[in-house]
Amino acid sequence: MDDINWDDLANKASSITEVDLQKDLNDLTNFSTKDLDLIIKESAISTQNAYSIMEELKDATRSNNEKIQAISKINNGVNFLMKLVSKITQ
Repeated sequence: MDDINWDDLANKASSITEVDLQKDLNDLTNFSTKDLDLIIKESAISTQNAYSIMEELKDATRSNNEKIQAISKINNGVNFLMKLVSKITQ
């Protein structure tokens, strides 16, 4: 299993804008910007961490278990993911 280069991930995440994050989330979920803002606020996650989760979810080279392990290490990552899932299943 490859180690995650957290420095590279943090540098990439810090360079994105909220618009970039919303576009990625919209592409993945078809949520409105209002819905996404609410999910981010309710899960108390930073934009950078939310983007990191989206990158993990889109990474086709990693298994689901590897993705979950990585997301569990992101501050408020699991909470954000659960808010997304709960919104999808409504």
